Amino acid sequence: MCFFFGINEVFYRDWWNASEVSAYWRLWNMPVHYWLVRHVYFPSVRAGLSKKTATFVVFLFSAILHEVLISVPCHMIRVHSFLAMMGQLPLIFLTKMIDRKYPGSSIGNVIFWISFCFVGQPMAMLLYTIDYWERRHVGDVALEPEMIPKVVRLVGASSEL
Repeated sequence: MCFFFGINEVFYRDWWNASEVSAYWRLWNMPVHYWLVRHVYFPSVRAGLSKKTATFVVFLFSAILHEVLISVPCHMIRVHSFLAMMGQLPLIFLTKMIDRKYPGSSIGNVIFWISFCFVGQPMAMLLYTIDYWERRHVGDVALEPEMIPKVVRLVGASSEL
């Protein structure tokens, strides 16, 4: 199947050892990385953007795409995935700075694992789940103060809240 799309057989490299967040993004999904470089990054640089600005454009494009890929199946547009993707830019800066100051250390890798596996992905799943549940059970409206007792009864919580 990969042959038909011209995708290299190597889907990922050792992203789990990434000492910088930018290394993770280069290593975890090689076909997507190559596509973004070829179709977003290089055209941005050729259009006169600096490398940092072109990187921002790639993350902006990816953030919008991530939000669409999550929001459309859930039938709700939120900004959780978008903000999570754009939040990678400060982490990239931080982990690059740490890697330059302490080459070969595991500090950037620890930041990567904490931000992706213990905070980022679980937090995103939790936020989308809460939003989805509220939409299905409460509606896609903001809670007015008079609605709180109804919601409390709906979820079966104690009225002493």
